[in-house]
Amino acid sequence: MDQPKLIYFELRGRAEPIRLFLHAIPIDFHDERIVTVEAWVALKPSLPFGKLPTYDVGGTRLCESHAILRHLGRTLIVAKQTEETNTSLDVVQEFLAETQEDLWRFNWLPNYYELLEGYATNSLKPRLERLSGCLRQGPAEGGESWFGPSFSHVDCLAFCLLDEIDAFFPTILREVEELADFHSRVASRAGISSYLSSEARPMVFGMRSMGPKVDARLEFEHDDVFESPWSETINLEVAVARQRRY
Repeated sequence: MDQPKLIYFELRGRAEPIRLFLHAIPIDFHDERIVTVEAWVALKPSLPFGKLPTYDVGGTRLCESHAILRHLGRTLIVAKQTEETNTSLDVVQEFLAETQEDLWRFNWLPNYYELLEGYATNSLKPRLERLSGCLRQGPAEGGESWFGPSFSHVDCLAFCLLDEIDAFFPTILREVEELADFHSRVASRAGISSYLSSEARPMVFGMRSMGPKVDARLEFEHDDVFESPWSETINLEVAVARQRRY
């Protein structure tokens, strides 16, 4: 069979949980990045909903990031999941999606720098405290806490949210100890750890009104740039200089 192909932009964004899960399993796949206007204009008409990511496998194109994640969760985990487990994972996945979207909407506010403390304490931390209550002890994984009885695609989705929070709201993540420990455990998992430390991982979380949201925890060269179909090439040092952390 042809190698599966994940298509997205040079961002973490909606594709990063999929990348992490494929690396964790592990599954060899082609990670295609769309970085020019020409490539995006050529591809977009072929997409059922005009959006990325897509996941091409076995002659079928799957769309919508959460649908792709659920498909991979059902087909790549060896242990058979019960309907009860699948439903509980779906519930956590929806809560994670809502929290991630809320964070992204906040980052698009033109004056969000002035609102960091209030958002962190009044919105983000209560959400994380509720999320920590969903962690379960997984006997199949030596008693480690996951969002299901064993490691799943939902854990990759949770890691991506927590990793972005660690980059911009590290104080808040440290205050929710169970999730901080979970974040560290996923980061050290075989397959995921090697991807996180590789050059294949995008330096940019996503876009906002002031440009790319860059992971300032990483080291990068003076001439490293962000390429996308929506803007001119942007120097990452310039983008980082515009950012704030709480």
